[in-house]
Amino acid sequence: MARVNALSLGAASYQEPGAWTTSVSYRWQYSDRHFVGDEEQVYREKQGSQIINDIHTVDLSVAYNISKRFSVRLGVPFQFASRSQPVFDTRRVGPAPPAGTPDTRPFLNPNPVPAASKTSNLNGAIIDRFETTAAGLSDMRVVGSMWLLNPEKHKDMNVSVGLGVLIPTGEKDVMDVFETYDAPSNTIRAQRQYVDNSIQPGSGAWGIIAEISAFKEFTPKLTAFVGATYISVPEETAGVKSGNPLTSTNIWSVNDQYLVRGGVGYKVLPEKGLMATLGMRWEGAPSEDIIGSSGGRRRPGYAVAIELGLIYAKHGWAVAFSTPVAIYRNRTADFTGNAGDAAFADFLILWSVSRTF
Repeated sequence: MARVNALSLGAASYQEPGAWTTSVSYRWQYSDRHFVGDEEQVYREKQGSQIINDIHTVDLSVAYNISKRFSVRLGVPFQFASRSQPVFDTRRVGPAPPAGTPDTRPFLNPNPVPAASKTSNLNGAIIDRFETTAAGLSDMRVVGSMWLLNPEKHKDMNVSVGLGVLIPTGEKDVMDVFETYDAPSNTIRAQRQYVDNSIQPGSGAWGIIAEISAFKEFTPKLTAFVGATYISVPEETAGVKSGNPLTSTNIWSVNDQYLVRGGVGYKVLPEKGLMATLGMRWEGAPSEDIIGSSGGRRRPGYAVAIELGLIYAKHGWAVAFSTPVAIYRNRTADFTGNAGDAAFADFLILWSVSRTF
């Protein structure tokens, strides 16, 4: 996050040989709006059946400039996440149908809120909610990057490329207590199982990181910038089951990820080192991986957001804050054609503080 924001500073993002930059970045994401494709499942909120992911990520990084063109950086992220979900009373009225016949019996205790979407699926009455959590070290990253043009000769524009590795240092199989409704006994039972893939700290697989970014200074105050990162994970799965570890046959996929950002930065108070930024942000997970085959259960999709931000950069310090606000969300079908749903956030909170010395 900090590195992409720095590109809006233009030539001020160049560092001298031997320079070290330490950074702390933070991201907050609260996802509770359900989509199938780009259609929002508004009935979920009306029911109170929505899944709610509350994810905080703190990223510690250090970068070293080997020369004015070449640098290497290490990122050490930590994730603190929770996931809230409902418990349904699934009892139905009448005798059970023969094996292999769809169960069309009405629920004994139906949810009082009617469906508001053709893709809704009422599962009975919501009788409780429970929360699972996961926290700890996430997957570390080591990336080397270089400026394609000589910084000494190109003060007003340049392009940077980077290549690195995602290291599976985060725990991939955190377990917590889940609540399920047992119809025969009419009780809620607790069982330990793996938390949802969306809040696991680690992926459990190695990845290849590719980056490209560029800036162009049009005037001393106005700079355009663009940046893209793609993380390719060749492995199909990390062997972590979805659902009950004793009975489930579903394995979570380890999927690729991407982020594309672009916009402009304007120095509103040059003498104070203050810049405002306006841009677009596109991030998500593809339906299929670009390297290796795709397998397991995954939730592909993407979100497009307008991103407003402020950056202070002076005396070796850089402080950046931005709030991407979603304008489009799409839970795409996976590689098998399955068009399930996923929860998206309305906005993100991003900030970073860095010091170069």
